Amino acid sequence: MAMIAKSGFYGGKFYKAGQSVPDGQSTEQDLPKDKPLDRMNKDELIAEAERRGVEIKASDTKADILAAIAAAEQPAS
Repeated sequence: MAMIAKSGFYGGKFYKAGQSVPDGQSTEQDLPKDKPLDRMNKDELIAEAERRGVEIKASDTKADILAAIAAAEQPAS
């Protein structure tokens, strides 16, 4: 079994850091890249925010996470 270092999607299932992935499961993140953000669940949004380097809090709602990702995409003025 492989130990997950960073929360995310592995083998099509969301794992938290410290959990183990069963043998034969991919340890590569496989979040669909073409799924619209507004169609993602909270766990998928958390993984996407981490992938993009956007800092969020565990208490953030889906709306908070979507807003944080959108704000990070805005060019600095």
